[in-house]
This record gives sequence, structure tokens and C-alpha cells, in this order.
Amino acid sequence: MRSLGLRVLAVGVVASICHLSLYISFASGGESSSNSSNSNPGAVEVKGKDPNGIIDTAIIITSSWIPSHPSTLMVEMVVHSIDLMITSLHPSTPIFITIDQFRLDGDIEQIQNRSNSLDQHVLNLYNIYLINPRVHILPFMAHSHVGGSVAKAMDIIERHFPSTRYLYYLQHDYYFVKEVDHTALIHAMETHDSINYVFFRNEKRPLNRIKPCGEETSIEYLDNVHSNDNDNQTATTSISTKRLLLPTATYTDNNHLVRFKWYKDTIASMISLTRFPENPLQKRAMDECISGRSMGLYAYNENHVIEHLDGRKTSFG
Repeated sequence: MRSLGLRVLAVGVVASICHLSLYISFASGGESSSNSSNSNPGAVEVKGKDPNGIIDTAIIITSSWIPSHPSTLMVEMVVHSIDLMITSLHPSTPIFITIDQFRLDGDIEQIQNRSNSLDQHVLNLYNIYLINPRVHILPFMAHSHVGGSVAKAMDIIERHFPSTRYLYYLQHDYYFVKEVDHTALIHAMETHDSINYVFFRNEKRPLNRIKPCGEETSIEYLDNVHSNDNDNQTATTSISTKRLLLPTATYTDNNHLVRFKWYKDTIASMISLTRFPENPLQKRAMDECISGRSMGLYAYNENHVIEHLDGRKTSFG
């Protein structure tokens, strides 16, 4: 039975490597040498419509095996919510979907079933997104957990998209249900150097669960959101709305926007990456605030911006 399990694992690894090789072949074939960076032949600076002419934001969506696989519906909902709800984000902003390998524990039949469903899930994602130049599928051969998956994806982004200054980190089971004005939020971060991290709240994280951080004060800024016109419910208008970013000692792995360099350094400082970043970073945030310092963590002052999808209890067919 052990030899059967090893053969199943080998087949799964070879198949995943083939998928990754196919993707790399496609991606490299679509790159123009004229976009190459002097320091790295594979680096590209994606031209956009922002004031600097360069897209400075990237997105990472981490995922792992769940019982609803091989369905891709959850990931598709997250990707779709980016386009629908993160307004003023350039349509060419690159999206990196990581697929973590599961731990090889349990009986042989369970490992085989998980391997087969994860393998088909990866194939399904390629079939959906392979011809989309902004979406990059990153299946990992070893169990990396959230910390390791983020670190690997950021290494790739730093090498191939060196103009990246900001990053959205999203979980594969949280999608946006309310609009977020990307340009206004980035402007607030550029105006206030103290902001390193802004997290978005779900319905189970009310304001009274946001831990304050010492004497730090809130930051106010204006954004533009869309609302239904009273006379025509099908029409929408853009209105300026005051937003607050609340300084906090709360660190969560739920969807957030960060400064790229700060985040990369912070993740690397965890040393052991095969874990949820929120476990060590929540303690660090509390310690910093107690000592009168701050990690630059803020909560987006709008309730229920993201919604949870439970792929461990729900089957999507």
C-alpha cells in the first residue's frame, strides 16, 4: 500500500510540474523583449493610465485544497469581485493565484482523492485563465501554507513586476461585496506614510472588535463610490464620501491592502513561513501598540465589505 501511495504522489507531482511548465511556456512566449528590465530579462513594467504611467499594484489570492474542489467557483467569485468592487483599479493589474500543496497525512485513499481533485482544480483554473494575460496560476509542489505561498508569490512579483509598490492580499474564500475606491485609498497611503496595512471587515468583525492602538488617531479621506439614482434605480451616480481609516492593534489574514516592501519584509521576518501570518503578527502588533509604537495597521471603517465562502462545508458541484 505504501508503494501505491508513493506512486500516486509521484504522478500528482509530475502532473503539477507539467501544468506549471505549460504556463511558464505560455507566459514567456507572450513577453516582448522590449519590456525587459536591465537587471532582469523577464521583468516588465506594465503601462497604465495612472499619473505615473506605470501600474504599481498587484494582487495575490492564496488557495489550498478544500472539499469543494475541483470546483473553481470560489476563486472565480473572488476574481470577479475584484473587477466589480475595487473601483478605479487598472484592468491590467496582475493577479496571482497560488495553489498550496496539502499535507501528506491520512490514509492512501484520502491522499489519492485529494490529489486527484486538486489536480483537476488546477487544470480547471488553467482552462479558465490561461488566455487572460493578467491572471497567473502558481501551483506549488511543497506544502507552503499561507506565509510561504505569499513569500513565493512576492518574490515572483518583485522580479517580474518591479514597479509594484502596493499589494492586495486576498483569501480564496473571501470576496468583496462593497465598493472600494482604489485610487482614493492609494492616495491616502501616499499622503500618510504611517499607513502600511489596511484590512477590510466581514460581517463578523464589528467595530467593537477592532483593537485600538495607543494614542494613534484616525485618518480621514474622500473617495468616490456609486449609488443608485433615486429617480432611476438602474442608473448609478458617483458621490464623494468621507472614509475613516482606524489605527488598530488588530492584524488579520482577511483581505487587506499593504505597501509591498513593508509586507515583504514583515512576512520574511516571521522566519517560519509555514503558518498563518496573523498568528505571530497579531502578537507583534499588540506588543508594538502597548510599547507606544505602531506597525502602521489600519481598519477600513466600513462594515461587511467582504463576505465569507465556506468551501470546507459547501459543495459547488
